[in-house]
Amino acid sequence: METFDAIKGRRSVRKYTDRKIPKERLEEIMQAAVWSPSGSNAQAWEFIVVENNDDIKKIKTLSPGIFGNPAAMIIVCRDLKRAYEVCGELGRDVLSLMDISMASQNIMLAAYDIGIASCVVRSFGISAVKRLYDLPEHINPELLITLGYPEETPKPRKRRGVSEVVHWGRRQVEG
Repeated sequence: METFDAIKGRRSVRKYTDRKIPKERLEEIMQAAVWSPSGSNAQAWEFIVVENNDDIKKIKTLSPGIFGNPAAMIIVCRDLKRAYEVCGELGRDVLSLMDISMASQNIMLAAYDIGIASCVVRSFGISAVKRLYDLPEHINPELLITLGYPEETPKPRKRRGVSEVVHWGRRQVEG
């Protein structure tokens, strides 16, 4: 698949079939995550891949943003200690958020490329997920990415045009 086809074709999917995702496919997707760009190469991220139906059900009770029954979930976490040790406050407060964002995009594009749908979710009980997975204080779950084979794929939504959001050289002053 061409890169732009994946960028333009990927949609947030919330309805999945009951088909499980083979471990090899999940490993491919996670390879895409660890090859993401990272400020000062801190790689201050950790990922928890959840495949167990009971755990997925538990997480769903903590997240009003998850619909349907995903085959797997990825809990995307920031390692605040590592981010601070490598990049100081900037790394902990800003760069680590940018890094997990780029890793999440890689996850979703890699999944789409192999026919697996995804949806990123921020509405979940962070402290509850930390307790559920016994995460140390410095590991913060920030995003959930649901994965599964799509039952249906939403139609593309209208996007703002390049001319509306791109400014060549400098932003023009309005009226």
